[in-house]
Amino acid sequence: MSGVMELPRTRADSSRDAPRLLGIFAAWRLRAYGSGIAIVYAVVMVHFYRGGGWIIDGAGAPIYSDFTTCWVAGIQALHGNTAALYDSAEFLKIQTALLGARDFFYPNWPYPPTFFLFVTPFAMLPYFWAFVIWNFVTLLGCIIVVYLIVRRTPAIALMLASPFTAWNFLAGQNGFLTASLLGASLLLLERQPILAGVFMGCLTYKPQFGVLLPVALAAAKQWRAFASALAAVALLVGASIAAFGVSPWEAFPRGLLQQYGVVLLAGGQADAAADWGRLQTVYGLIRYLHGGGALAWAGQGVMASGAAIMVWLVWRSPMRYALKAAILSAAVLLATPYAFTYDLAAIAIPVAFLAKDQLDWGLLKGEQTLMLALFGMTLFALALFGDSPHRTTFGSVPLGTVVVIALLGIISRRSFVNAWQPTTVAFAYE
Repeated sequence: MSGVMELPRTRADSSRDAPRLLGIFAAWRLRAYGSGIAIVYAVVMVHFYRGGGWIIDGAGAPIYSDFTTCWVAGIQALHGNTAALYDSAEFLKIQTALLGARDFFYPNWPYPPTFFLFVTPFAMLPYFWAFVIWNFVTLLGCIIVVYLIVRRTPAIALMLASPFTAWNFLAGQNGFLTASLLGASLLLLERQPILAGVFMGCLTYKPQFGVLLPVALAAAKQWRAFASALAAVALLVGASIAAFGVSPWEAFPRGLLQQYGVVLLAGGQADAAADWGRLQTVYGLIRYLHGGGALAWAGQGVMASGAAIMVWLVWRSPMRYALKAAILSAAVLLATPYAFTYDLAAIAIPVAFLAKDQLDWGLLKGEQTLMLALFGMTLFALALFGDSPHRTTFGSVPLGTVVVIALLGIISRRSFVNAWQPTTVAFAYE
């Protein structure tokens, strides 16, 4: 201790100390570059669609993809006997009956019965419209949450430019839904903890992304949000039982065990060395690098434990809330051994909270370069196509894990540089 009292930094002080803004971070350029990249994605997807390689084929039949299983499950829920979905043999029969004989690379239905409440309404639509509306509704929810966090329109263009956004849109998966629920929970937690808890409860449709939320709530003594989340889960479970009966809940553990065997033990197939790269986690990265199961679980355990300790310490501290939310939303992506490329669409949430803190506090030296390098690495990976139009490097190499770890490092660096001093600094993205 020097014995010298530091006065709170003013807007002028912070603006003077902040590194010079790079031209690429000018608001109009962020909008232009982000929108331009998103347009390229759209052109590529339209090309796939017109060639019969995306959503539906030339005969109008569904192209088998991630969304297809959700649509099939929704149809089964409309006709009853949803418990059959959790039996691998029965699930394959159900898919064959609706889609015809083909190679089904999703032999299991791993979601809890509460997810039927999300997907069943879309099963009432023809497949093409179900796919399109699902994509746009969940994407819109994610866009709204990201904008409300950052409060700058360039954030929307940058989110659309993310390769993870493109991948999730191509697959028709639920990464946007995960991002929306996680982002809304953290956005509302400070001022509306009860409503935040409702969104957290809804996030239990993918419980692996909620394991660190109780740690943060307990550390911050957010008991109202905790109680609200439990109440929301109870209501969802009750609604699913009322709509689909008790039998799906009885069969659900069996489906989880089957999914565990296929994904975390065999990597998707009996001979699946390349398939380990689909897991965008520390566990998947170690297995991809030919590490054994014990080593992979040890590495994942170290990562999950470290993430939990970091979240606990950060959320007990007086650190600025945007950094707390950024650290938590990045840490949840690293704590689980079970996450795929489309799940990393949720990386938009820690990036948004990081951007908010940069807007309010200013840039650190070298931070712009690090962010550009990170984004450039993801774009480069997406440009390297794999063995089909639907498999890129992100689909076969766990590079996303490295990206999230690097992002958490960037956020953590800010956490140790005057992260407890509240201030407002006008800067970038405006």
